[in-house]
Amino acid sequence: MLRRLMIIVGLVLVLTVGIRTDVRAEEVKTIDSTPPESIVISLDEFYAQHALKPGDPTRSDRVFTSPRCAVNLVSNKGPLLGRHIHSSCDEVVFVYKGSGEMYINDKWIPVKAGDLHVCPKGVAHTTRVTGDETMEVISIFTPPQAGGNDRIMLDK
Repeated sequence: MLRRLMIIVGLVLVLTVGIRTDVRAEEVKTIDSTPPESIVISLDEFYAQHALKPGDPTRSDRVFTSPRCAVNLVSNKGPLLGRHIHSSCDEVVFVYKGSGEMYINDKWIPVKAGDLHVCPKGVAHTTRVTGDETMEVISIFTPPQAGGNDRIMLDK
């Protein structure tokens, strides 16, 4: 499962960021990410150590950010945000554990562990957990949300 996830994240980054073959390693002088080094995260350990607090419907932890993308590890339980769009970025959501529904193309679609949702900028979407189980997802924004949050709510 983790290997498949790493492949998916790698593909997403390659497809969204692109590969430049005209740059030599010595020309890359500035590391502009947080953290500034390569990391490996055990998702089971991370989610266990960053569990939802009683009564909280969601928790989101940013584990990586750069001018090109932001990676959040999110735990959801119960109803979440209303339908919304992003004005400046695409969002890619990988369901790591749990199940629920995502509002995609004007209808609710069941999702489960292993599913990947790719949502272009300006397309309405949201997620809801339908059972008692916590849904754990990896959410990647590319580029990061303008101003830290470019969400435009469609439901009042």
